Amino acid sequence: MKIYENIYLVPSFVNCYFIEREDYCILIDTGTSKKASKIIHTIKTNFPEKPLKVILVTHAHLDHTAGLKKLGQLYGSKIISHEKEKPYIMKSEKMPSRDGLIGKTLGIFSNLLSGAEYSVDQIVTDGEIICGLKVYHLPGHTPGTIALEDVETKALFCGDIIDCNKKGDTILPPKKLFALNYNQALISSVKMLQVSKPSAIFLGHGKPIIKPASAIKLYLEQYS
Repeated sequence: MKIYENIYLVPSFVNCYFIEREDYCILIDTGTSKKASKIIHTIKTNFPEKPLKVILVTHAHLDHTAGLKKLGQLYGSKIISHEKEKPYIMKSEKMPSRDGLIGKTLGIFSNLLSGAEYSVDQIVTDGEIICGLKVYHLPGHTPGTIALEDVETKALFCGDIIDCNKKGDTILPPKKLFALNYNQALISSVKMLQVSKPSAIFLGHGKPIIKPASAIKLYLEQYS
């Protein structure tokens, strides 16, 4: 479903996004393994002749990465993440645990739900531009969480580093329950919105926020 400029949304509990370029397309996050069929259908329907050149991963949680193996093998796409997220996607390391009993319990749950056990082909760092997308390293939700800003359209893909209300007109802090380090995640969210001037914000969960200037202003006033 085309939702903005050259951006297609594959909706469900987790949002996955295609960016269509002149000669190829990009996928940001894969969602769950069951979502792979919807992603394949989107490609066949909208850009069947364009290769899925890269799959960019905002962070390692399984609801964002479980389709990597199927899609990577089917299309031969290059899998890209931040260097600090690579071991959790590949499951060569366990995600660090949070403090306290609840935190440790959630940490175990997080490790069970982290990573696709699939190879990462390329790593990116803060400020790097890949396929026309500027990388923001935003630790807190996970160590290697990234957001991606299209340098041409200024569309911002931010994974789970911020949340939104049901109407999609108010920016909310990252979900505390799922953040490895909530205070760091909150700082990262503020940093991102101070530096980026997006034309639209596309979240990992929830509705896109189109023309978000007023929502950004309100968020920064409250949390910076």
